[in-house]
Amino acid sequence: MSANNNTKAANIPSEEILSRKWDECLSNVIVKSGIGLSVGIVASALVFKKRSWPISVSTGLGLGYALSQCERNFNPTLVPVSKYQDKK
Repeated sequence: MSANNNTKAANIPSEEILSRKWDECLSNVIVKSGIGLSVGIVASALVFKKRSWPISVSTGLGLGYALSQCERNFNPTLVPVSKYQDKK
């Protein structure tokens, strides 16, 4: 069964792989910056006396985390925590 899965993976065109990576990247950006925005609004209302900087900071953190995951998806060899081995 795993041999069948390998042939299916080999038949996926590179455009489809790139499209899936972009779709995942865009969904991560939307979700994580939205979560950051929500956390910032709650923190601003409850803790920081309705100031605006917690909203900006938490949205930026969510956006930065999403973009770092996008970078890992597109180029895993540049990330120091991943190990890349050539097939010989």
